[in-house]
Amino acid sequence: MFEGYVGRDRHGGRTAIGVDFGGTNIEVALASARGLLERVRLDTRAQQGPDQALQRTAAAVRHLEHRAVDAYAAPVRAYAAVAPGVIQPDRILLTPNLPGWENIALARRLQQALEIDQVPAVCNDVRAGALAEVRFGALRGVDPGVYASLGTGIAAALTVGGEVVGGAHQAAGEIAYVDPGGASAVGVADGRAPLEEIVGGKALGDRAGELLGVELTAAALFERTDSAAREIVDEMLDTLGRAIANIAVFVDPERVVVGGGMMASADAILPALSACLDRRVPFPPQVVAAHFMEDASLYGAVALALDQLGSDQPGSAQWPLENPLPSHRPPSSRQTMAQGARPAGSASSQASPADPHVDSRFACKDSRR
Repeated sequence: MFEGYVGRDRHGGRTAIGVDFGGTNIEVALASARGLLERVRLDTRAQQGPDQALQRTAAAVRHLEHRAVDAYAAPVRAYAAVAPGVIQPDRILLTPNLPGWENIALARRLQQALEIDQVPAVCNDVRAGALAEVRFGALRGVDPGVYASLGTGIAAALTVGGEVVGGAHQAAGEIAYVDPGGASAVGVADGRAPLEEIVGGKALGDRAGELLGVELTAAALFERTDSAAREIVDEMLDTLGRAIANIAVFVDPERVVVGGGMMASADAILPALSACLDRRVPFPPQVVAAHFMEDASLYGAVALALDQLGSDQPGSAQWPLENPLPSHRPPSSRQTMAQGARPAGSASSQASPADPHVDSRFACKDSRR
C-alpha cells in the first residue's frame, strides 16, 4: 500500500509511529515505508483529561519502539500525531470531544511524554485523512482535490500540489460553519455550526427522531422509504450538495473524495452529490468514495510520519525552537467563546515556539521537502 514511500526511504531499516487521538479511542501504529506493521488501540477516557491519555499513549509508543527493534530490526525515526479540532501551536480550538485539551500545545506535550529530541508533526484528523488519500488513496496524483468527511460531524480539506492546505489559523475546511442559506442567520458567534446541524450524522438522527417519533441513526434513516424519512434525507443531500458545489465552483477541483461513517449510505450519497455538482458547477469534478472508509486519520498520521523518513536527513529534523511565531491578531470573540481562548496580552496567550507543521499554510507537510 505504501509503495510511494519505498523509493523515498533510501536508507531503509527505519520505521515511523503515527498516533490518532480520537474522542473514544486512541490508535497508535508502527509503519515502515512498505506498510503498517503493528497497531495498538487504547480507550481515550476523554473525561479524565489529556494527561492520562498522553501518558498511556507514551507507554504504547515505547512498546512499539521495542517491537520495531526486536521484531523488525528497524528503529523508529519519526513520529506524528493527529487530533480533532483546530490545532494551533499552543492550543486546540473547537474540540468538544476532548475536554481539557483546548489549552495544550499538542506537539510539545507529546514530545515531552515520548521523551524524544524531535518535535512530532501534528495535524487535524480530517486533514490527515485527506493526506492519507493523497499519499495512498483516491487523491493520489489529483490536483487540486477536495476531501469531505461525513460523520457525526462534517469537515473537509483542500489538497494542492500533493499537500493539504491548513489556512492562516489551521482552520481550512471547517465547513460545519458554512452558512447553508435560508431564513436562519445563526453562526459560530452563536455557538452554532449551521451546515453541520442539517448535514451531520448526529443532527440528522436527532431531527429524524423529533419528526418521526422514533430513535434512528443516520444509516437507518437512509434505509427508510417512507415519504417523511425521504424528505429529511433529500433536504440533507440537497444542502450538502449545494455546499460542495460552492466549494467546487471556487476551487475547480479535479476530484471530490467523500469519506466518513455516513458513507455506509454511499449508494445514496454519491449519486446525489454528482447530480448536484453536474447541475451547479461549470466544470463538474469526479465524485468518488474515499479509499479509507475506516482509520483514515490513523493512516494520515502514519503518512505524516513517513514523510519525515523521506527527508534528506531522516529522523534528525530540528525545529526552530528559538524562534517564536510571528504576532497574530488577538483571538476573536468567536474563538474565546468556542474554547475559552485566553485574553490577548496575558503571559500565557503568547505563541509557543514554532512548529512548522502548524505554522504553515499547509496542514500536513514535510518541513524538509
